[in-house]
Amino acid sequence: MKIYVQISGDGAVTAFSTCSTADVQVDTEVTGPLYPEKISGYKLEPDNTGVNHLVFDEAQYKAHLKQEQEAAAKAEAEAKLAEVSRDALLAGVDDDTALTMAPLYDAWEPGVDYKTGQRLRFGDGGFVKVLQDHKSQEDWEPGKTPSLYAVIANPAIEWPPYKQPTGAHDAYMAGDKVTFDGERYICKRDNVSHSPAELPDAWEKAAD
Repeated sequence: MKIYVQISGDGAVTAFSTCSTADVQVDTEVTGPLYPEKISGYKLEPDNTGVNHLVFDEAQYKAHLKQEQEAAAKAEAEAKLAEVSRDALLAGVDDDTALTMAPLYDAWEPGVDYKTGQRLRFGDGGFVKVLQDHKSQEDWEPGKTPSLYAVIANPAIEWPPYKQPTGAHDAYMAGDKVTFDGERYICKRDNVSHSPAELPDAWEKAAD
């Protein structure tokens, strides 16, 4: 049976067809069944009359298959490296920097195993940090479980309501903004666990 093949610059068969086209036009004789899924194993061998014969070479096919598998494995490894590098970068920045990249972090979902220090998007613009390893539950939402999550900030609210810190993990730091008793305050120093009323020296009332 005569078929037509396409060959690459190095002589490898890259396509074959029962009819000649602009790309597939080298005529060749073939005997036996064709295996299109193993095209990389085919090569042309001319006989002493100059007629091309399409021959399947098992060793050539396995060599090409190994190359393809190695290339796929390398591409997968490169993708994993990029993912790991990205995750390491997101985990390694401070909270202020993380807040500027909030859309890159995962959204909080129930039924997920979270690790201490992991940051998550929550609600309409909320951003939190995980305080202890746990599996999230629908009734353990970040806004309702201060023992599990520390609210870093809500980008949608520049002056969030003052919340009484429960420990060093969610104490206010210098520059933090809050609304307390209808007034806006800016924290003046780090690790403040008292309200503007309780510790006025640690807070500065914002100008109107």
